[in-house]
Amino acid sequence: MASNTCSWVGCDVCLHWCHADCGLRESHIRNGQSATGPKGTTEMQFYCVACDHPSEMFGFVKEVFQNFVKEWTAENLSRELEYVRRIFCASEDVRGKQLHEIALRMLSKLANRADLQEVQNHVMNFFTETNSDRPGNIPIEFRKELPTKNQEDSNGIAGSSLGAGWLKSIYPDKAPQLENSVKLLSDFDSNRNDKYTVEMDLRKNARKEPVFDELESIVRIKQAEAKMFQARAEDARRESEALKRIAVTKGERIEEEYSNRIAKLRLAEAEEMRKQKVDELQALERGYQEYFNMKMRMETDIKDLLLKMEATRRNLAT
Repeated sequence: MASNTCSWVGCDVCLHWCHADCGLRESHIRNGQSATGPKGTTEMQFYCVACDHPSEMFGFVKEVFQNFVKEWTAENLSRELEYVRRIFCASEDVRGKQLHEIALRMLSKLANRADLQEVQNHVMNFFTETNSDRPGNIPIEFRKELPTKNQEDSNGIAGSSLGAGWLKSIYPDKAPQLENSVKLLSDFDSNRNDKYTVEMDLRKNARKEPVFDELESIVRIKQAEAKMFQARAEDARRESEALKRIAVTKGERIEEEYSNRIAKLRLAEAEEMRKQKVDELQALERGYQEYFNMKMRMETDIKDLLLKMEATRRNLAT
């Protein structure tokens, strides 16, 4: 709700508000193509965070000062001038540079305890003079002083219904001439109004053209962004496919290496089992050889014993 300060800046389209400090820090407040000035001119603008629409900052600051500067204390005015100085410090257009210089001078005056009313008047005079250089931008207070059509009619100015009667009552002898004069003035006023209407239409069309150009530029920017994002998506897709192929290749290599290691482990186990079986076989062979030797010895002993028994039997028989 801080509508009476330059510390918050808003979008003219979507009414999104942004803190001036954040806008300056993130470069949302920067120089941009002027929508109302001659082609090629720049002005300080606020690029909306939500819709990226550029809003002109000079008119925003001027409106804030015109409506609320009389209510500010010296401290508030100093704070607002500091925001103005920071906003327009990088301005490239003449008005922005002048406003930056004015803010610097008024800050130095307030620092030297100058009269608050004098500083306020100086700032407002600057906005009024700058405003008078651009026709079509009349301040509110000057608009109040301009006579309306009804006031012109009541004062007897060109084309009023009371003018002819008022002139007739004063100059009855010259009434026909005065009526003709009033008619001429009415025709001149109508022609002037027609010219004014045409001029206003031309101004509106001139204002619409930059808006259309701006919309076309926004469309082109969005199309370029879409192409850029599409290209990035294609790059990401190709990169993901390459990573997938790399992952598959690495998986195959890991599987092959695993199989080789398993085979090597199984070969070592088989070799160990073979050695164990060989040792068992050698033990069996040694046992069999010992058994065979013992059998041969026993057979030899038995033969010797039989021979001795036969010899003894023969001796006894004789």
